Amino acid sequence: MPSLHKAMIEHLLYPAMELRKGNRVRAKTAALQASASAPDLADKQRELLQSLLLDCIRHVPAYRGLPVSEEEIKADPYRVLTRVVPVLHKADFRDHADEFLSDAVPAAQRIANCTGGSTGEPVHFYMTRDQVESYEAARWRGLSWFGITYGSRSLMVWGNPVELNANQQRKQRMREQLLKNRRILSAYDLRPEDAPEYIRFINSYRPEYLYGYATALTALAHILEPHRDQLRVKLKAVVSTSETLSPEQAALFSRVFGCPAANEYGARDAGILGYSCPCGGLHITAENCILETLDPVTYEPVPAGQSGVLAITDLTNHVQPRLRYLLGDVGTLSETPCSCGRTLPLLSSIEGREDALLVGKAGALVHGNLIGQLLRPLSFVRSFQFRQHTPQTATLAIVPMPGESIDPTAFMPALQGIFPDTEIMIKTVDQIPPAASGKMRYAIREFPLSTQEGGK
Repeated sequence: MPSLHKAMIEHLLYPAMELRKGNRVRAKTAALQASASAPDLADKQRELLQSLLLDCIRHVPAYRGLPVSEEEIKADPYRVLTRVVPVLHKADFRDHADEFLSDAVPAAQRIANCTGGSTGEPVHFYMTRDQVESYEAARWRGLSWFGITYGSRSLMVWGNPVELNANQQRKQRMREQLLKNRRILSAYDLRPEDAPEYIRFINSYRPEYLYGYATALTALAHILEPHRDQLRVKLKAVVSTSETLSPEQAALFSRVFGCPAANEYGARDAGILGYSCPCGGLHITAENCILETLDPVTYEPVPAGQSGVLAITDLTNHVQPRLRYLLGDVGTLSETPCSCGRTLPLLSSIEGREDALLVGKAGALVHGNLIGQLLRPLSFVRSFQFRQHTPQTATLAIVPMPGESIDPTAFMPALQGIFPDTEIMIKTVDQIPPAASGKMRYAIREFPLSTQEGGK
């Protein structure tokens, strides 16, 4: 029985694993749950930042030369972070990674990891067990807001790890099912004709929640929508991760699966940075990180309510600290608190990747989300990708719905109004492949903003 398996995981297997490995995920989760509404959250964050900055100037070669004293850090760590510490680009970290290693953390405590390389060459980095546990705790706290616990049965719309061979993948799937109560539905081979089989599997497996990339979950939802009255499960949430979740996608999940959409915002090299609650607020994991919004050209801070590129400082990372690290994401900090009552700061939106900032009329910056707003409502569009090669040239690739043809008059006038100086070539394609990580990117700028005129 599903309930028996869940109870076994939560009361036997998970505690035994923690005892054997010395993990503290449950304790850390409980602490995060308590601090989500704590009045002294800002004081705790300040202490963590102060400790991190002191460690950096004492033990990390890349930061030893910062023009700041320990007294200045103790007096005002936030000012030091935002006015003294420069932003860190992924490429700069990747080219000088060893300079960011702390000499205070023994090599035996380092855990090697790397990103999926969705924006180019993968970034290799080190973590510690404390980091891994802090990231996991942040995820479980967010999931707990939807009534999801460690043993809750889940269906992951995911891909198999490419670095594992077939036998290793099979063993991994068995471990996922037995130890974590998870099954995987391949995100790489979703077919409309298999809708009856998906329905039978979901009704038989009876997951408590779905988890996956927004695009993969969207593809599954579209396939199942004509058959949604056949679904016999009551899900607690559809959890979207690693990609921008649009309001239209959240509405689709609610319509098809009859449950709320949970938005998990994070990155492999930065942890779980935020989680949405049932009231819709995207809460920043302020106990683990500091998020800043910066002007995409000057990297000067912008006020709450204004969109900017996100700079992340991981407060749990003492092995290879990356201060004000630019993941490449664009977002907006909220000016108002969430109605749920939690005191965690909020992101009002995650607009997507920094290189999805396109160059429009007279050099104005236009986020690729606008193209999504134009194309998603069109009935003949299955998927699309807009690539701006230069400020003057771009290609729009469209996969039409089966049996449909593309009608440029439905979107080109509006598109040319946004990009009057750009020649846009339209291509009809059979499919748009995802990046190596499995993520789908629908708006991409292929040139740096510094090369375009009037971009500030």
